[in-house]
Amino acid sequence: MRHVAVIVETSTQYGRNLIRGIARFGRLHDWQIHFEYRGKTAAEPDWLADFKGDGVITTSPDQQHSRALRKQGMPVFDLQSTLLDPAGEHLIVDSDHRAVGKMAAEHFIEKGHRHFAFLGYSDHNVSREREIGFTDALSARGHKPRRHHTPERKARSFESLQKGDLAFIESLPKPCALFCCWDEVAFRAVQSAIELQIAVPEDLAVLGVDNDPVFSSTSRIPLSSIDPDIIRMGFLAASWLAELMAGKELKQIKLERLVPPKGLVIRQSTALDAIEDPVVRRFLELLRQQKPGLLSIEELSRDCHVSRRLLEQRVKAATGKTPRQLLSQTLVEGIQRFLSQTDYTLAHIADLLGFEHAERLSHLFRRQTGKTPGEYRKSTGV
Repeated sequence: MRHVAVIVETSTQYGRNLIRGIARFGRLHDWQIHFEYRGKTAAEPDWLADFKGDGVITTSPDQQHSRALRKQGMPVFDLQSTLLDPAGEHLIVDSDHRAVGKMAAEHFIEKGHRHFAFLGYSDHNVSREREIGFTDALSARGHKPRRHHTPERKARSFESLQKGDLAFIESLPKPCALFCCWDEVAFRAVQSAIELQIAVPEDLAVLGVDNDPVFSSTSRIPLSSIDPDIIRMGFLAASWLAELMAGKELKQIKLERLVPPKGLVIRQSTALDAIEDPVVRRFLELLRQQKPGLLSIEELSRDCHVSRRLLEQRVKAATGKTPRQLLSQTLVEGIQRFLSQTDYTLAHIADLLGFEHAERLSHLFRRQTGKTPGEYRKSTGV
C-alpha cells in the first residue's frame, strides 16, 4: 500500500473534483489518501512536515513542508508548477483552457448568436487562456467579442466587481451571448442582469465553467456551464505521481498534460436560440416569469403590444412554433419540474402554476406526454 498526501483545497468544486479523480486512481492502485478540509489560500498543514508516506500532490501556494520533503527525496507533484514542452509553457497537468473557450464559442454560434462578450480576470492565467480560446474561435467565424476584465487583485472589492459588471452588461447589445471565465463570475453576471431588468436568457445568454452545483442551483436562472473534466485531471495528476514514485524524472514522463473539456451542461441560462425579434423575446420572457396556467394568448399579445395575429406570425417565424404550442410546452416543463424535484401534491402544483383545477393539469399533462403525472413522478424516482 502507498501512502499519499493530497494537499488540495476543498472549498470549491474544482478542488473537490480533483480529489475525487486522485482517489479514483488510488483505489485502483492500493493508495491510502491523506487529506483534510482546507481553503484555497491555506498554508500546508503542519502534519505534512512529519509525513512518512510515499508521495505528495499539492496545489498549495505555500509549500514550505512539501519543498522540505522533496529535498529529502520524497516525490512531490506540484500542480502549480510549469514544464516546457514543444507547444510552449504549460502547467504539467491542467485543463485545456483554450479548448474550453472554443467550446463556448461554438455553443453560442450554434444557438444563432451574432453578438458575443467575455467577462473575466486580467490577472489570472486560467481566465486569459479561456478568453484566448473564445476570441480565436469567434475570429475564425468573423466575430469580435466585447470584453471586460475585473480590476487587478490589489484593487478588487465587491463594490468594484459589481460596478464593473453592471456597466459592462448594461452596455451589451441584445440579444448577446456572454461567456464567463468560471461559474462564480457567471453567477454574478446573472445577478447583475436581473438588477438591470435584462432577461436571461432572452436578452442575455450566460455560460460559465466548472459545472459547480452550488452556483448553478443558487442562481435565480439555473446556469449553463462547461464541465472541464477535473475528475479526469485528478486521475491524471495521480498517474504522474505514480510515475515519480516509480523513479522517473518529470521530463521523462510521457503522459497527457492538457485535459480536454468533457462537455456542455445546458440549463436555462443558455437554453434558448438567439432571437432578434424583441416582441418574441418579450413573449418568451412573459412565459417564464408568470404563472403559465393563468396566461392566454390574448393577454400575452396585449402585454407584447401587438395583435394576436401579428404575435402568432412573429413567434412562428422566430421559433418554428405557435404561441399556443410554446405555452403548452412551458406548462408541461413546469409540471415536470415540480413532479421530479418535489413531493408536492397535484393540487399544490396546480395552484403554483396557475391552474384552477388539478384535473385540468392532469389532462394537459397526459395529452402532451402520454403519461399521467403519477406515472411520470414514479419514473423519476421521487
